Amino acid sequence: MSVSSSRYGITSLPRSKNYKGPFGRLFRELPPWRSPHGDDATAVAALRDFATNEMSETAGQDDLDNANLPAGYTYFGQFVDHDITFDPTSSLMRQSDPEKLENFRTPRLDLDCLYGEGPADEPFMYDKNRGGVFLLGTTEKDWTGDKDIAGSKEPDLLRNRQGRAIIGDMRNDENVIVSQFQLAMLRLHNRVMQKLATGDPDDETTEFGFDGEKFQEAQRKVRWFYQYVVWNDFIKRLVSDAIWTRVLDKSDNHKFNGTVYDWNYQPFMPVEFSVATYRFGHSLIRPGYQVNVNDDNDTGLGFGKELPIFHPDGPEDDQGDIRHDLRGFRSFPHRHTVQWDWFFDINSAGPFPQPARRIDTKLSSAVFALDEGPAPKPNMLAFLNLLRSMRLELPKGSDVAQRMGLTPHAINDPHEDILWHYILKESQILPANNSGRMLGAVGGTIVAEVFGGLLDGDPMSFVRNMPNWKPNDDADLMSLLDNPAPVNGGDWEVGDLLRASGAPIDANDVANTIANGRN
Repeated sequence: MSVSSSRYGITSLPRSKNYKGPFGRLFRELPPWRSPHGDDATAVAALRDFATNEMSETAGQDDLDNANLPAGYTYFGQFVDHDITFDPTSSLMRQSDPEKLENFRTPRLDLDCLYGEGPADEPFMYDKNRGGVFLLGTTEKDWTGDKDIAGSKEPDLLRNRQGRAIIGDMRNDENVIVSQFQLAMLRLHNRVMQKLATGDPDDETTEFGFDGEKFQEAQRKVRWFYQYVVWNDFIKRLVSDAIWTRVLDKSDNHKFNGTVYDWNYQPFMPVEFSVATYRFGHSLIRPGYQVNVNDDNDTGLGFGKELPIFHPDGPEDDQGDIRHDLRGFRSFPHRHTVQWDWFFDINSAGPFPQPARRIDTKLSSAVFALDEGPAPKPNMLAFLNLLRSMRLELPKGSDVAQRMGLTPHAINDPHEDILWHYILKESQILPANNSGRMLGAVGGTIVAEVFGGLLDGDPMSFVRNMPNWKPNDDADLMSLLDNPAPVNGGDWEVGDLLRASGAPIDANDVANTIANGRN
């Protein structure tokens, strides 16, 4: 394939030794990975070939599931990413200096993807008659997007008449699963706000004025619950116990012990994290998902029927008909309410929850064709990730390992030393019981230290204010639960956030939600 060198032009990156902006570097002293090919066009073509030939999951393989990670954590991880990073100005078609990129998200787990700029600056997201409560929508179309659904009460995000979600971050409408999680988090805030305003978390009719102090208190409760499960459930599943306990040392009042992530004044977003390490989540995506038990003559729904996030052949067939998948940025399709016990372990049974894919160097066909960049080609997402790493001149994975005092794993092809690929392979070659189930030492250190550092560096986080706080210390949060204890008898998990939100958990909830708009 011929690629225009001017389209992918390379210039030299300035590297400030002192300034750390909204985006910055962890390993500024390390040289960048360089392609073994001399000219840019050949280098880009080689990246595309490597992505297609070496990073594509083979259909029909049965040993790729991640028994440690239910499928819902793939999209919880996407939601979290959208909470801490957003750069609408960067482009793959030019070289970028990360220290001049603006992160339009605060580098905090503060749910600004949910709250936006708040009721005063973005009042269109909030109910003017019930101060501080988010406006929600209802389903209007069938899955083809052509047929209106008259009188549907199935909950959805608030949308404009063209089907685009009116939310704090447009990216949380990218697919059905993440949009349903956004909806659940909006509902969680509303239940807390209603509890503070009326005493009843399910009172959706009583009108009340805006009370800034109560709104901020509702935000704090929701944020702390969310922050708690990010660290104590999500990150704990991804990294070794040794890394997890070191980074936020509970025995020392949650002291942050960073070895590679540090800052002078406030946390910044490292490009080694956002462009490479945290993109391990792309390998978790399954070829398809079972959405809910409802079949109701709906092709692609029901037990045993999987839908891809993005249909690998594109959104439309040759006749212009919509292919059935879980893509977003359109009216939410009727009867597609997500059944969360199929995605998280919430009293799940049988083959559920569905597992995520392993953390490895193979991406599923569900992400082969995307609408970003050049015309869709096989394994487009892998190519774009490799290209981002080259464009932003990230260091080699083996150099990062040595910087951490680790022995690098074997590199058989120079492209395997691109930091993103290195971290995927590092997980893949872990000893058998952990292979592909968690991050290795390099990936785990970066992920844990960034999240631990964000929590430690946020003056409003539970870590800084009440480091030993747990959700069961908050009576208002516990009032949202029928059983005020973690669902699996251990620590609080993402599934408990969903329970508290009132989102549909099981088959009965889904049936009632589709029929009546409520569980």
